[in-house]
Amino acid sequence: MQRYLRSRGLWIAVAIVLAIVALRLTLFAPKPLDVETATVERGAVEDVVTNSQAGTVRSRHRAQVGAERAGRIASIPKREGTTVRAGEPIVNLDMSTARTELDVAERNLQTQRAMLEGAEAAARLATQEHRRIASLRTQDLVSEETLDAARARLDGAEADLKAAEARVSAAVAAVARARDEIRHRTVRAPFDGVVAERLVEVGESVVPGQPVAEVLDPRRLYVVAPLDEIDIGRVRVGLPARVSLDPYPDVQWTGLVSRVAPAVNDRQQQNRTLDVEVDLAVDESHPIPKPGSSADAEIILDLREGVLRVPTFAVLEGTRVLILERGRARSRPVTIGIKNWVWTEIRSGLREGERVITNLDKQGIRDGVRVVARPETPAKAPASPAPR
Repeated sequence: MQRYLRSRGLWIAVAIVLAIVALRLTLFAPKPLDVETATVERGAVEDVVTNSQAGTVRSRHRAQVGAERAGRIASIPKREGTTVRAGEPIVNLDMSTARTELDVAERNLQTQRAMLEGAEAAARLATQEHRRIASLRTQDLVSEETLDAARARLDGAEADLKAAEARVSAAVAAVARARDEIRHRTVRAPFDGVVAERLVEVGESVVPGQPVAEVLDPRRLYVVAPLDEIDIGRVRVGLPARVSLDPYPDVQWTGLVSRVAPAVNDRQQQNRTLDVEVDLAVDESHPIPKPGSSADAEIILDLREGVLRVPTFAVLEGTRVLILERGRARSRPVTIGIKNWVWTEIRSGLREGERVITNLDKQGIRDGVRVVARPETPAKAPASPAPR
């Protein structure tokens, strides 16, 4: 009888335990965690580096042009934002005095040329007279003194002619100098571009060398951006890049690395950087970047097309992911390749079409817990890279 009671009690205890387990698995089971997922797919993955501090837009052609003569500003035909061609006037100085000097020089030149014509005529006459008297002297029809006098007159006429020629040359030089003075009283664009800044106003007086305007070429823009020294060995001239500017957050420019600084900037001991220059490609559909604007550059080190990829924030410690499998989160070891802020290449451990959990920061998420997936939100891929 006692044996029977012990056996019955054992079975009752087992039944109670089973009932408790069943209740824990059904009625009192914890609710599944709400998770976000992404499908393992094939696509492009880039390996990129970005600047560690804000970069700056600059122009290869940017110059402050100055007055070459002292004077008063008479007119400013080109204002800020105006497109100019090389050689076009930007600022004109007062030319009244220079034009008066040119008029005087041109009148003097006319006078000297007229005097030169008279000297030439006198020299021709003296030459003819000397030849005639020299012929008569060979026939002993005139005296030696008469020939000497004719020779003296010829020498004088030739001297007067040379003096007249010298005066004409001096007058020509004076006219050229006066015209050059007028030319130098106009400040011209040194190259095709845009007037970025006007530094004077009409009526102001300037001195030689004083800047009056700044001109830049918006088609020769580049970005200089500092990279962390850890990335120095991976960057080289010719790599494609993408550039974004703070004033245009939804626009991206393409470009190429044109220069890598030969030395590391070590002025900040704890934050050593290397300056890299990226030439911007001209894109008529984009606004013209303003030199001086803040910029960020992504330099594309490698690009792999058609590889398995998952969102980068779905990878734990670079070695595993949590996949969605029959209503539960399951840990899966993976081998990764290149990656960026958005995508990570998966070399092994996953199959195309499997779903990985992306909100790994959710409380309670771990291997084996029950989960229910929300509708997927596609990861935003970066723009197409610049051509190599």
